Amino acid sequence: MMKRRVTGVMLRLLGSSLLMLGLTLTWPAPEAKANYLNDIYNGIQSFSELPGEVTKLQESYQKTAEELQQTKEDLGEAKDQLTDSLQQMQTYQSQNAALQEQNRQLSQVVDELKNDRTARENYFNRIKVTVISGIALLLGYFLLIRVLRFTMRHRSRRSDRLR
Repeated sequence: MMKRRVTGVMLRLLGSSLLMLGLTLTWPAPEAKANYLNDIYNGIQSFSELPGEVTKLQESYQKTAEELQQTKEDLGEAKDQLTDSLQQMQTYQSQNAALQEQNRQLSQVVDELKNDRTARENYFNRIKVTVISGIALLLGYFLLIRVLRFTMRHRSRRSDRLR
């Protein structure tokens, strides 16, 4: 039983190996070129183009270095501007805090003035009410005396007539 399994596995392995060998033999092989003079000419031509390419690379490097320097300068300016902006912001924050404190104090003074004004108005209103009440009482007194005199005269005349 074990022998049959090993034989089956060996047959499968042999079959797949033969299949792979057959496939590789059916693919065409790349063509070989034996043109040595053409290769030498191409090598010399590429070697002669190297100084031009080196010059281009040097120019590209120089341009990149200049751009890098410009970028560094721009970053330095931006950093300076940012530092200035931060200092201004801190100054504004301290001024804002001082102004808020002043505003609080002014609000407190305004509230006190309003309270004083209200108290003064209440005091004047009490004085007005007192004065008006006093005048009304005096007028009422004089009026009451006049009415009493009138009624007493009227009664005394009546009683004089009855006698």
